[in-house]
Amino acid sequence: MFSLATIIGAALISQPAPNEIIDAGPLMKLVNTSTHGKLFHISQNNIKVDVLHVYGGPKEMGHAQGLLLATTLDEFMNVALPNYYSSIADQLKLKDLPTWLQDRIRNATAAELPAIFDDALEFVYLKEEKYLLEGRAQPLEEVMGIAEGMCESGRIANCSVPKLYKTIRNSNMLPELIRMTCSMMGVWGDARATTGGLTQLRTLDFGGGPFANYSTLIVYHPVSGNSFVNVGFPGIVGAVTGMSTEVSLSEKVWETYDHPSVQPGHYDSLPVVGVIREMLQFSNSKEEAFDLAYTHTRTWAVFLGVGDRRSQQFRAIAYREADLKWYSPSNITEITHFPTIPEIVYIDKHPQPSHDNHTLPGLVNEYRGNMTGAVVARNIPRQEKSGDVHIAVYDWATMELFVSFGVVDSTGNYGPNDEGFACFQPFLRFKFDALISQ
Repeated sequence: MFSLATIIGAALISQPAPNEIIDAGPLMKLVNTSTHGKLFHISQNNIKVDVLHVYGGPKEMGHAQGLLLATTLDEFMNVALPNYYSSIADQLKLKDLPTWLQDRIRNATAAELPAIFDDALEFVYLKEEKYLLEGRAQPLEEVMGIAEGMCESGRIANCSVPKLYKTIRNSNMLPELIRMTCSMMGVWGDARATTGGLTQLRTLDFGGGPFANYSTLIVYHPVSGNSFVNVGFPGIVGAVTGMSTEVSLSEKVWETYDHPSVQPGHYDSLPVVGVIREMLQFSNSKEEAFDLAYTHTRTWAVFLGVGDRRSQQFRAIAYREADLKWYSPSNITEITHFPTIPEIVYIDKHPQPSHDNHTLPGLVNEYRGNMTGAVVARNIPRQEKSGDVHIAVYDWATMELFVSFGVVDSTGNYGPNDEGFACFQPFLRFKFDALISQ
């Protein structure tokens, strides 16, 4: 028989301690430069991440990435992703693809899947090509720059720019095929701290695969628009997580408990990750981000969380084919069925309205009034167990960016107890102004 003290002690031991926060500045080591780029690397225990600064127009910034990250890009695009495609065919929403492609995927052997998956990505690309060519950020110009830079590096055997361009271009369609279940939160004013300001959370739950180990921070310094940090992956020119000099972005797929769980959508517009990228680069407030979203024909249903420097507040944008709606503390409960809390907008990782009405609401109530970026990073994702690939916390009051990255093994798994999840890893703390001014 166990005593009460033993049971309580065991419970305390099983609860992970608050996440460590490590100042990133002293760890950044300059490893290479080019005309339009600087490559830094951070290596601290399990944390191994490239921090790449790129400067100029779309093609120049892409060229710098291709030149400085050539080997990493080659491994990610030509080895890691094809291996991943072989393992996730059962996750595809086949009904959104043409019948001939559905049949090929259902009947494919494991060896055939990478090529067939690439055909699926090509199908999506051809549907969206017109909108990518018209995109303000000129993503295809950047992709061409990456391909050219890789070949110019001299590190890719038998390098072919057209072949690489197609591979990278198609890989950028992956977020349109595989949905991301994530959490987001914005807390400001007295709910954050007596000093006010805004803290914003973005956790990325994407499952297993190579992504966590290929996490990359790319700091864009474009000739047009805002400088911004894209927390993402090599060669992926859209954005899922990021902070600019003016706005910060969170994202979550809009699933429900209905069948089908994903709402109706299509491939006839700019991909969602392209819209997020444009928000980071061209929006100077959350209102401008909403207006930008309004100008696009919407493809798939997601929530986009936007905070900004100007107002020090946060809103969730419900972005779907049928409509576009703005959610604040007063009406977000229409989506989540969570309690209304002044100065806080929060959506957990589950389909909405969430069936877990205690974990995230309980944490928000526990820490309300003491939710600086550091407190949120150390406590919220870990206890919610949200964020496997990466997590970002944006603190606009202190101008700090906190980032943690997951760690996977050679098979793309996080470990038997999910110990490799980003929510259980240390956070790197970047002084945003110092990072962006390199």
